[in-house]
Amino acid sequence: MMRMSNKIDELLRYCEENFERGNLEHALRCAVSVCKANPDAPQPYAHVTAYRILFAAANNRTVAGEPDWYVVLGINRRRSSKYVADAIERRCGEIIEVLDGETGVFKAVLRVYDLVRIGVAELMDEDRRSAYDLRSGFF
Repeated sequence: MMRMSNKIDELLRYCEENFERGNLEHALRCAVSVCKANPDAPQPYAHVTAYRILFAAANNRTVAGEPDWYVVLGINRRRSSKYVADAIERRCGEIIEVLDGETGVFKAVLRVYDLVRIGVAELMDEDRRSAYDLRSGFF
C-alpha cells in the first residue's frame, strides 16, 4: 500500500509536469485539489502559493508589459514608500516560510524566487520604484 506522503508527492509531480508544459492554470487547479484533499500536508500549500504567484505575474501586466509587482507581491501601491518597504519585507518572509524546503523539489519555486527577487529590487529602491510607477502608468 502506498503511503499518503508518496501519493501526495506523486500528485504534486503531476501538477509540476503541467507547469513545465506551460499549463499554469491546470497546475494551479491540480495543486488546489491536492491541498483540499490533504489540508494538513504543507507541500500542497507550497505548490498552491507558488502557482498563484506565477499566475498573478502572468495575468497582471502593466501598460509597459512588465508584471505588476504590486499584485504579484500582494502590496497596495497607493501607500507610502515606508509602507511598501515594510509590506515587501513581511510578504517575502511569508513566501519564504511557505516555500521553505520545496526549493529543490520543483521548478515553480525557483521561478517564484526569481520573480520575487526582481519585484523586490524594483520596488524597494525609491528611485527604481518611482521609475517603475511612471512607466507602468501608476503615476
